[in-house]
Amino acid sequence: MEHEERYYLMMMSALDDELPAAEHDELTAHLSLCPDCSREWRALLAIDTLFRQTPLLMPAVDFATRTLALLPNRRVRVRALGALYGLLLLCGLVPLALAIFLGARYAPVLSEPSLLSHLWESLVGAGRVAATVVGALFAGAGRFVIEQPTVVGWLIVLAGFVFLWGGVFQRLLAQPSAVESRN
Repeated sequence: MEHEERYYLMMMSALDDELPAAEHDELTAHLSLCPDCSREWRALLAIDTLFRQTPLLMPAVDFATRTLALLPNRRVRVRALGALYGLLLLCGLVPLALAIFLGARYAPVLSEPSLLSHLWESLVGAGRVAATVVGALFAGAGRFVIEQPTVVGWLIVLAGFVFLWGGVFQRLLAQPSAVESRN
């Protein structure tokens, strides 16, 4: 393991043309004897050749100016975040303060037994109304199914078509498509 790291560092120095002649001879001798290091050296040479042959890309002349212009201003960002946090704080504190105020003001009225019984009766009445509305909706839907079975049948057929073609579409998407080559 230690020998691999030593020779690897020597390979890096050789790629940078910074390896002394004595170590260069030692590295060459080792590469002729060690197939693993020789394979690593050939891979490093191939990568170094690719990097040296690749042309350098230069950014546009005004790239830095345009990029800096697009970055948000720090002061504006700090003020905007402060305003947002203040708004969020007020959104939480205002309803809490209002609830405390209303609770303190109307606590004597809310603690009367007759008010609680009337409130309970109102909730029970609202529940009855909701149950009546839901029951009427189900009764109307049942009558519609009984009176118009063809409409319900067509809806079922349409739903079947949607599911069928959805499955076909999913299978088509899952299949790998053949890539055509241009000659």
